[in-house]
Amino acid sequence: MKRRDVLIALSGLAAITTDALYPTAAYARELSPIELPSSFQYPNGIARTKDGTLYVGSVTNGRILQIFPNGRIETLFPGNSDIFAITSLRLDEAREILWGASPDVLGTPQSNGEIVRRPGRIFALDTRSLKVLQIIIMPDGGFGNDLALDTNGGVYVTDSSRPRIHYLSPGASQLQTWAEDERFRTQLRFGLSGIVRRPDGVLFVTMYSDGRLFKVTPRTVENPVIEEISLPRKIDGSDAIQLASDASLIMLEAGIESGNGRVLQLRPLEAGARSQFNVLASRMDLPVNLTVAGQEVWVTESLFRHRLVPGQEKKIPNRFFVRRFVLP
Repeated sequence: MKRRDVLIALSGLAAITTDALYPTAAYARELSPIELPSSFQYPNGIARTKDGTLYVGSVTNGRILQIFPNGRIETLFPGNSDIFAITSLRLDEAREILWGASPDVLGTPQSNGEIVRRPGRIFALDTRSLKVLQIIIMPDGGFGNDLALDTNGGVYVTDSSRPRIHYLSPGASQLQTWAEDERFRTQLRFGLSGIVRRPDGVLFVTMYSDGRLFKVTPRTVENPVIEEISLPRKIDGSDAIQLASDASLIMLEAGIESGNGRVLQLRPLEAGARSQFNVLASRMDLPVNLTVAGQEVWVTESLFRHRLVPGQEKKIPNRFFVRRFVLP
């Protein structure tokens, strides 16, 4: 058996074995996926308007698609030298601004084998005029990964390379450190990753490589209160998160080690509580981001795993998809 076949077989066995360890009585119902144009590769950031239009960004070139409810797909933004990758998209629909994170995930290989990366940044795009309103460089060489918006037009940003959550105040042109904590520091590849804001202002953040989850409660004068939420087990690549209408947390597990990417549902969300997972979907290839509306969940499946397997790096999939699920 070839090495590739062994890896695939082991991944499949791991998926079957580890799925059996979870309470899975309420798998989500999967709808037909959205097939993306053949020229569009490696979807990541995703956002949705109230009328059902989706925005989907590519992690390799900064291109953003606009997918209409009738199925028509257009390029909203082609990407450029300032916006060259998309790991997060969040829509401020009231202000007609699409915010995004653009870190240089892949970098540029040099002849000496070194990888050179452009400074990471976040950006604001006017969804009407398609004008780039702001390009804001991450402080101290940080890696801006995911975004959450508040009702005032402010933006929270997770930093995967430093133990910080940044905040951009409405009208500001520079990010400020909003929360910094040693518990956010990692000795592995990526630190803080997914972030979501509850209507009462409480934030939840994940740590990608460490597989941990934190609750961050703002205070008027003092620094935010940071509490770790005890999980049933370490998440294997804890990526984007969003809140469901029932206040449960919808989480993406990349499956870096197992090869089995999952969509998880976690409740309750209180420090000290015995939180439990429900597996909504499994056997995905590196799911990376999501958006939730009502009972429906849209997930960008990156199909990026081949780039992590020696000898498979150039075997790019023919097509990429947005996966759709209905919560139980």
